[in-house]
Amino acid sequence: MQHSFLCVALALIISFSTLADEQKSAEVKAGWGSDFMLANLEFTLLHEFGHLLIEEFKLPVLGMEEDAADRIAIIIMMRAHQHESAKKAIPWLLSVAGGWYTEWELKGAAQEKVDYWDNHHLDIQRFHNIVCLVFGGNADFLESLMDTEFLPFERAMSCEYEYKQALYAVNWLQTTYGKKSISELKVDAVKVVYEKPRKEQNKKIFELLQTSLVAEKWAQRLSSHFKFPRPISIEFESCVSGPDAYWHAPTASVTICYELLEHFFTMAEYRRQHSVRACSVPILRKYMGDRLGCS
Repeated sequence: MQHSFLCVALALIISFSTLADEQKSAEVKAGWGSDFMLANLEFTLLHEFGHLLIEEFKLPVLGMEEDAADRIAIIIMMRAHQHESAKKAIPWLLSVAGGWYTEWELKGAAQEKVDYWDNHHLDIQRFHNIVCLVFGGNADFLESLMDTEFLPFERAMSCEYEYKQALYAVNWLQTTYGKKSISELKVDAVKVVYEKPRKEQNKKIFELLQTSLVAEKWAQRLSSHFKFPRPISIEFESCVSGPDAYWHAPTASVTICYELLEHFFTMAEYRRQHSVRACSVPILRKYMGDRLGCS
């Protein structure tokens, strides 16, 4: 009788332990999807802000404007998260890089034709550029990422310089065109507008946006740092064209499609299901292991 009782008790303990592990895994998985979406939303907003700043202040651009907007975005993101722990900030930044890596893989899986003439860099190039800048600003934490397939040694050697060069440009931008006095402060110069989602699945995204306040926080930061010649709006809406985001100069508006945010969730799940290569790199497993489901 005692032996039977012990067996039942042990079985219950194992069962509860398994349920707890499954619940924890589900929570991590759900949190990863939201974090991945919000990190990529933040980058997308700042990328479009890059176009906004170039247009409104008539900034000189040498090279491709899309590349300049990417660099503005990732440097501003890194500055915004610099006081957070590496455990929190690095996964946030690497989620953005992972987004571009995933885009490249998905297009390859779908056998889509690569448009080499496009004014955007290839998705895989954008991935490597972002990884390089993140590494350049966090070399102490990410040293062992060097000489992996995600950051070849030849590129890694120039990353700290590339980071400092991009950081100097962003600092120059703020010093040159930023507000100089309290009298210039206008915290509502950039406003956020939400269109009601048309699709049922986008309602949760809508709720997450309003809870996280990512767009509102960046609208306030932009308003408080720069004096624009006209009001700016950030508009979330359903788009017939599909997943997209763009800066529209004639209306001084940044549009983010709900379909793009839905796509970010899809990419997060894909990245988690195809994480073998990332999990094989110790430093990525250290910072991203729970999110990617590394064993």
